[in-house]
Amino acid sequence: MNVGLPGAGIGGLYYLICTAVMPFKEIFLTLTKPKHQFRYRLVFTQFSISSAIIIGFIAIYQLVSILFESNLSLQISISNDSFLPSLLLPIVISLALLVFILTLVELSAFISKKRIKTVIKK
Repeated sequence: MNVGLPGAGIGGLYYLICTAVMPFKEIFLTLTKPKHQFRYRLVFTQFSISSAIIIGFIAIYQLVSILFESNLSLQISISNDSFLPSLLLPIVISLALLVFILTLVELSAFISKKRIKTVIKK
């Protein structure tokens, strides 16, 4: 079994994407629905946790760089044209899959809310 950084798996990326979208969704709901209460405390808490995860990633990266005295940098040299796409391909595929899953979840929640409202009205 391989153990990695907490939050670096597919579930962690999904959480980071959800918390990045959450403030915009809450602002949209607050502006479009007059009875909607903006849950600022929940949004702030979740956004703070995701920010701490990202700061933790950067801190671990810097710590590993210092401990192993390697010359790691966040910038990638683009001397080889095939290096960059092959390096970014897993990240792009994971993020695309997560955005697709998030879109499906939001659409199904939207459809189920509409369906429940029509059943209640009848």
